[in-house]
Amino acid sequence: MAQVISDRRDIEFVLHEQLEAENLSKIHEDFADFNKKTIDLVISEARNFAVKELLPSSKEGDEQGCTLENGKVTTPESFKRLFDLFNEGEWLAPTESPEWGGQGMPKTVASAAAEYFNGANYPFMMYPGLTQGAGHLVEHFGTQEQKDIYLKNMYTGKWTGTMLLTEPGAGSDVGALTTKAVPNGDGTYTITGEKIFISGGEHDLTENIIHPVLARIEGAPEGTKGISLFLVPKFRVNEDGTPGEFNDVICTGIEHKMGIHGNSTCSLSLGSKDNCIGTLLGEENKGMKAMFLMMNSARLLVGFQGFACATTAYMYALDYARNRIQGKDLLEFMNPDAKSVSIFRHP
Repeated sequence: MAQVISDRRDIEFVLHEQLEAENLSKIHEDFADFNKKTIDLVISEARNFAVKELLPSSKEGDEQGCTLENGKVTTPESFKRLFDLFNEGEWLAPTESPEWGGQGMPKTVASAAAEYFNGANYPFMMYPGLTQGAGHLVEHFGTQEQKDIYLKNMYTGKWTGTMLLTEPGAGSDVGALTTKAVPNGDGTYTITGEKIFISGGEHDLTENIIHPVLARIEGAPEGTKGISLFLVPKFRVNEDGTPGEFNDVICTGIEHKMGIHGNSTCSLSLGSKDNCIGTLLGEENKGMKAMFLMMNSARLLVGFQGFACATTAYMYALDYARNRIQGKDLLEFMNPDAKSVSIFRHP
């Protein structure tokens, strides 16, 4: 198999010689099953999936892109099958507890697998990446009821997640947001506002999308000190756990970003018909602090994407230099009968 994403030897060196990841199975009971044999098997499966499934769909995904029609976004043709396969392999949240649909995998091992995934098709990987991040918010700040409703559905990829911060008039200055939340008297809130640049904000990959939304409760202080965090599903959840009534979250536009056309970057309207209902996630006026849990994770993910893409670019350049026939070997340059050789030998 060609080395087209990351160098397997490099990954093995970091895992086994530099970090000695297999020792985690000896010093931490939660990782008892992750000996060297298991780790190597995980990395092999990740590499195979990345090369055989994710990588071939990357070019197609960028060329087809996402389309918006009547408030509904259609993702590239191959992404639905890809998302199903990804979730069958339990790759979305491998580091999370098996209780909630994860594998209990060490972060070190999961990161090595993710290097292959992001290097192969990072626009696709933004869907599961943001879902795991949104799940962390529910896991850390949610009530038991919220965890029971959302967490396993998100960590298994049955539902996806996003993060709704930016508004047309509130970018870096998040404290200037105007999205508001009005208490309904039953523990829920009516949410109204506009959000932009929402990755994975609307798509056809799953039956429901869960939006953590920053908004200000009526009467709360101005600035970031008055921001609260809410869970707003695309479809409200019935008592039996199935998606129910549409929750008045409408996609009004999608951006066209170079290199990530396969991911739907959306503008969303919340409560345009005064029928968007959310529940408080965490404490009132502590939403900004809570959201930083996901924001910081997303920042690391962006850096990881850059690293994985750079590694893939290097591997392609290396393969090209090895195989592109350029001219005579420099040591045979004056020999009229010398054969042409690769760029490696004729820089």
